[in-house]
Amino acid sequence: MRNNAQRRAGTHVNLRLRRASQSVNWCSVLCAALALLIATVARTADLSISVLDAHGRGVAGLVLVAMPDNAAARKRIGRVAVMDQINMQFVPDILVIQTGSSVDFPNSDQIQHQVYSFSAAKRFQLSLYAGHKYPPVVFDRPGLVTVGCNIHDSMLGYIYVTDSPYFGRSDAHGQLTLHNLPSGSYTVTAWHPRLEEGSANELHLRTTVVESEPGTVLFQLRRTVPISMPPHESKKWLDY
Repeated sequence: MRNNAQRRAGTHVNLRLRRASQSVNWCSVLCAALALLIATVARTADLSISVLDAHGRGVAGLVLVAMPDNAAARKRIGRVAVMDQINMQFVPDILVIQTGSSVDFPNSDQIQHQVYSFSAAKRFQLSLYAGHKYPPVVFDRPGLVTVGCNIHDSMLGYIYVTDSPYFGRSDAHGQLTLHNLPSGSYTVTAWHPRLEEGSANELHLRTTVVESEPGTVLFQLRRTVPISMPPHESKKWLDY
């Protein structure tokens, strides 16, 4: 009986040792993950981008993208954006998304629309519909996608697809701050269909992000830009 008792006691000791070992292993994993997270955050910085017109006023609504030279920093995060149809207009009229993301095209009007694009970056067509009929469209190539309606020629929208995960649009003050950019060299792009500077309606600047040091980029335009687009402007000049 003593031997049985000793064996049972030994078994309990071994179980306690295994549990203690597992706890130590989990603690090591968590500590390593936390250390990696802290190190990653420490190697990043924020980048503030400003767009000013010829009179020093902020320009709202420009697409702004910071493209890292290091391809490893171009992590893909697939998301679903929405471009609605309200009062015979695409809302918003401009979207910027990362390659691999999807766009939902609900129709909130009381009339039917037929959404399409012949752009090289994405060709698609959603036949005549109202409400919410089709699944989101996947945009798997970078580039500019011009969107129209086969029924209403005045409807016009743009989807700017980029490989970079660091993007947005300038606010009412012409400002955009991108957060937690890995340190390294970047090309910063400003784009808008009515930006008549540079080539292909876009401007580029080079910058370097230094870890833990907030950076700034300024696009100083040479003239006042009529960014707002009249809802029924002719689209004959646009490249489909």
